[in-house]
Amino acid sequence: MAQTTKPSALLSSRQAASILGVHTASVKRWSDQGVLRCVRTPGGHRRFHRQDIEALRGQPVGPHASFNERLWTAARQGQQMRAEGELLQYWGQVGRWEHVSDAIGDMLVDIGRAWVDGQVSISEEHVASETLLRSMARLLMMMPLRPDAPVCALATVPNDEHTIGLAMSELILAEHDWKSLWLGRNTPVDTIVEVITRPDVAMVALSASEYSCSAAHLAELIAAIAPLARRHGTHLVLGGTGAWPDPPSPAHRASSFRDFGLLLRNQLTSRPLTRAG
Repeated sequence: MAQTTKPSALLSSRQAASILGVHTASVKRWSDQGVLRCVRTPGGHRRFHRQDIEALRGQPVGPHASFNERLWTAARQGQQMRAEGELLQYWGQVGRWEHVSDAIGDMLVDIGRAWVDGQVSISEEHVASETLLRSMARLLMMMPLRPDAPVCALATVPNDEHTIGLAMSELILAEHDWKSLWLGRNTPVDTIVEVITRPDVAMVALSASEYSCSAAHLAELIAAIAPLARRHGTHLVLGGTGAWPDPPSPAHRASSFRDFGLLLRNQLTSRPLTRAG
């Protein structure tokens, strides 16, 4: 006679999703696909073994390397619809845009190395970048947001031209019910300062790539804007591979897109901090 597991030893879909950091819909989808086994209660509800959930924690579910290869092939050939399909399919597997974005980040690092070695042409890199940006912009338009959603301004630091990270951040923000205010590439310090003081902006997320600014310049930037953000009650998030200094309050360092998602869920409020009168 088969052994039955006590209900108290099993996790609900909501509990499993909380541990894995994904939506409950993703847990149910993995169950339907046979990726994650479950048992059913007499009422038909799914229950999951804790050891199965723990085995998946921190691990993207799906063929990460294969996804990068397929996405790169579509992007460098300018096949936007195919790229969008690959992005949506992988999001369906891993459950959150932050996991998709981290996979893309790994792909971009590999492409950068290939470009330095002469294995990727300038035209291929430009076509791939534009294809990815347009694909993400279309996907963002499919994500409804409430009119009063909080606003996060997205910008690269001065001298930085890389905006794919901002586009990925837009998807993560929308998934957490935040609006984006796109400032884009090579944002002047004066513009960053002006946006920090806007009453409708609750957060400013800055991206710096490894080659855009020296550690000294990034430290100077933070020294100039962190006190202003504190005074106006605006969250600061520092992203990218740049040599950011240890962030003073209210700044947060997001070393990965998963870090950004965790910040949005666990540490940042959807309302601006108390603003100066």
